[in-house]
Amino acid sequence: MNGKIIQIDSNVSYVLTKEQEIYEVFIKGNVKKQIKPLVGDNVEFELIENLKGNITKIEERKNEIYRPKIANVDQVVIVTSLNEPLFASYILNKYIFMIETKKIKPILLFTKNELLVKTKHFQEVTEKVNAYKDLGYEIVILDNIENENYQNEINELKLKLISKVSFFTGQTGAGKSTTLNNYLVDHQIRTNEISLKLNRGKHTTTNVKIYNLPENILIADTPGFSSFELVNLEIEDILRSSKILNKFNSDCKFIDCIHIHENKCGVKNAVENNQLPAFIYEDYKKIYDEIASRKVKY
Repeated sequence: MNGKIIQIDSNVSYVLTKEQEIYEVFIKGNVKKQIKPLVGDNVEFELIENLKGNITKIEERKNEIYRPKIANVDQVVIVTSLNEPLFASYILNKYIFMIETKKIKPILLFTKNELLVKTKHFQEVTEKVNAYKDLGYEIVILDNIENENYQNEINELKLKLISKVSFFTGQTGAGKSTTLNNYLVDHQIRTNEISLKLNRGKHTTTNVKIYNLPENILIADTPGFSSFELVNLEIEDILRSSKILNKFNSDCKFIDCIHIHENKCGVKNAVENNQLPAFIYEDYKKIYDEIASRKVKY
């Protein structure tokens, strides 16, 4: 049998099949020695009794992310607050650069727009948000006010999730859980069924769950974060994969240009000519410094 791991609790994995059945499965020792299972893994398993089985194979992953620990993702919805907390571009840009190295599509979801409107930062932040759209990124802006416009925005986002494995992530307090509740409110019983199956006392979980929704929508809910490190990532990885940098690097004099110290750099020229927003480039330089100063761990 085949399926996708949607939740892991200690040594037990819960696998969703195409027939919409959830199986409680265990991983055999010889398989576990080869690779540790992750939420999102596509697996083969053998049935041992009613809705229980053993994993016999973990299929090759198309991608894998360490924060959160999840595999085989089509797109990530990065939830970012525009106010309370005030929009901060560095974490957002850092995450965009990171997931693009994994060849995962980012969707930028901006929340609490109704709070931003009332502040002196409205024009500055709005210009920054629109810059992502101008660079070709998909963006959704939520007012977080329960009205017709809010529901239209939620429905617009839902259309982007159909037939995809998506995970929602973002800084703590950005409104991720509030947004997710629009889609998950009718599906909590399924999750509670898994929790009831555990019934073995205290467990250590991955804190990553995939929810199976109608229209072949698979949504992974992940813990919020305040910061994260670029683990196992080099500046060359970003240079190869960045949608932003690759729009302008053809004008660089040197093929190995890193867009920091070089003269005749297409990226730096784009900043000077207002084709690339300066705030994104400044964040890229901070990311470069972070990677360059990273200590080697033994």
